[in-house]
Amino acid sequence: MIKRAGFYREIGGQATTADDAPSLRDAVQASGPQDEDRILAYLESALEIYTTMGAERDALAGDEWITGAGSLVTDGTWLWPTDLVHYVRRHHVALPQEFLDHIRANDYTVPAVPDEQALYVFQEEFPENAPTTSTPKAAGFFTWYVPKLNGARARQLLTHLENAGLSAVHPLTNALFGFRETPAGNRDPLMGDGAALASALSDDRCSRVEFTCWKGYDQSLTCVVRRTDETTQSITLRLSDVPALDREEAVAALVHTLDQNAAECFGFVIDRTGASASQDWDRILVGSGGHFTVWPDTVGILRDRVDNHPELADSKPTVYGPLAVFHRA
Repeated sequence: MIKRAGFYREIGGQATTADDAPSLRDAVQASGPQDEDRILAYLESALEIYTTMGAERDALAGDEWITGAGSLVTDGTWLWPTDLVHYVRRHHVALPQEFLDHIRANDYTVPAVPDEQALYVFQEEFPENAPTTSTPKAAGFFTWYVPKLNGARARQLLTHLENAGLSAVHPLTNALFGFRETPAGNRDPLMGDGAALASALSDDRCSRVEFTCWKGYDQSLTCVVRRTDETTQSITLRLSDVPALDREEAVAALVHTLDQNAAECFGFVIDRTGASASQDWDRILVGSGGHFTVWPDTVGILRDRVDNHPELADSKPTVYGPLAVFHRA
């Protein structure tokens, strides 16, 4: 049975039963443990298996919005709401000792969670709502790396997505929804129009921007634009947000987006099921190296980096702009 942490009476969304939950106020501390920063890093890096796109005020102070409140993450053994990070960081909310011991025993590193285990956790938490064939929200993905976005390049990215049939605002309401996050972990709702989104994408104060990207009127993918270092940003679309029957159409739209500016791409990964999600693609494609042991469907690597990957020696690439592209056999 999955273990649960952070489901206080005041937070946790539909996963909390108020009658049997402890009070968040009783868990507030004047300060946290010495390793609180490492504990926070662990809480933030777990797999998200249930996503909400809402925002709720800080239940204790009432002066700060928490985007995605009620979303759930897991490390395969424990389950907790994403807003727990906010309360631990700001209010030093106490965590169960057993959970702290578990985090420390894992050396503050979240283990890879197989799809089957993530699905089991989801179904245990929502037995009446989880179809047996569903997959975790964060499973499949399409990620590519580009030079850090300035205002012009951010607007160009949104135009390219639009040209591929993926709109950053709803086609009917022209409304934008998402959030922006600072390097310190502070998150604010992101609303307005495409101009507001382009501004956030190019803002040096934002380390991560997440928004809903619409494919038609009633189908959407989550897009996450993240700063990997001072010169590079990654763009990730969650393919698992799209029904399996429509996934190839979504992949084709994203390939079309990539095609419109292939010369500036530093690398990309297409993984329809998330089989390679545990790989450190930042390090492999744009960082200090590293090798991958699990193949995605397709990976594109700058040609001058190919020799750093002996695992590619027996594979024949195709040329795509400055990249060598390898497909899983």
